[in-house]
Amino acid sequence: MWDKILTNLRQFPTAILSGVDADGYPASVRCRPYAEGDQQALRVQVPDGLVQPGPASILCHSHDDLIDKQRSFLVRGVLAQDGQGWLFRPTEFVNGLDAGNPLALMTFVGTSRRAAAAYLAKRGLPRPRIPWDEINAVKKQALQKT
Repeated sequence: MWDKILTNLRQFPTAILSGVDADGYPASVRCRPYAEGDQQALRVQVPDGLVQPGPASILCHSHDDLIDKQRSFLVRGVLAQDGQGWLFRPTEFVNGLDAGNPLALMTFVGTSRRAAAAYLAKRGLPRPRIPWDEINAVKKQALQKT
């Protein structure tokens, strides 16, 4: 897993570190994780008081101006403080989107649809209506201005 993390991490200039704050709420910050020697851990800089030690994740993602050609991956792990600052110890690598891999995109879409359906079913909620007519009208108006 470690080699896969390093290989993928090199493709992104920054990442999003997410953890929890002192009240247990999600907190995220953009950072530049770097490998910490031979510890198979990532060193990250985090503003004081933003997150607490514990479960965390690092997300790397990119896309073009049209939100196309998306690429991403996620690493789950544990965030801890030591004498030098914050250290993220990975426990799981999660494949994300890969613009050059149609199978990965189809898997992502299928997994997302199942997760959304389960979320709605658990709460007894209907599938939300998407106002496509309104969205397309705004899009048409924006395109006319360019």
